[in-house]
Amino acid sequence: MKQIERTIVALDQMSIKEIDVFLNKSNRKFTKVKIGLELFLKYGPNFIKDIFNTYQVSIFLDLKLHDIPITVQMAIRSLKDLPLEFLTIHLGGGEAMLKTAMAEARASIPNTKILGVSFLTCLSEKDIQDIYGIEDTHSGFIRLFNLAHLAGLDGVICSPYEVEIVKSINLSLITVTPGIRFSDENSPTDQKRVASPREAFNLGADFLVIGRSLTKAVDLEKRIHELQVPISIL
Repeated sequence: MKQIERTIVALDQMSIKEIDVFLNKSNRKFTKVKIGLELFLKYGPNFIKDIFNTYQVSIFLDLKLHDIPITVQMAIRSLKDLPLEFLTIHLGGGEAMLKTAMAEARASIPNTKILGVSFLTCLSEKDIQDIYGIEDTHSGFIRLFNLAHLAGLDGVICSPYEVEIVKSINLSLITVTPGIRFSDENSPTDQKRVASPREAFNLGADFLVIGRSLTKAVDLEKRIHELQVPISIL
């Protein structure tokens, strides 16, 4: 399998026209896209259907749901019949919220894999310590990933550097890793725990999320070519 087949393009901070230009410019080589909170709030559920039908891509809806159980349950119910491959919820919502979310997801969007968000990859170790009072961030990740396992989630969102922890808890948990930058990129980033595509796959990631490194790429063909390398030979 090629890297590009496990790459999800984040269509963040893009207009509908920019998305159309990008997906056509890439000759439809990307088969999975991420739609985040900004685009979903701006264009609504019909936008999901339009992207799915027009470009024949799988949809990762990144809403990071986090609220009391009944609110998350009803939010997931409102997504019924949308063609979603992945949907995110916050692991920090606790076991009751997670189990309620999973029960509703199986009923309303049964073909969608539910991914738990741990600590955002924009947070440094110091940020995690300051916000959550956790001195040992490793144990913090273990607790959250154990929650994902106990609640029956399909996978988690984590940086490439936490993949090993996830797989030690449950090999079948899908790992989706943002914070991906190509090795020759020097641009500033709002992600702290970053890795190149090669590094992430070598660390065991199942899927990568890549945004501006692709959508704003000076040479998109070069990036596509880099992602055509099979994972098995990395």
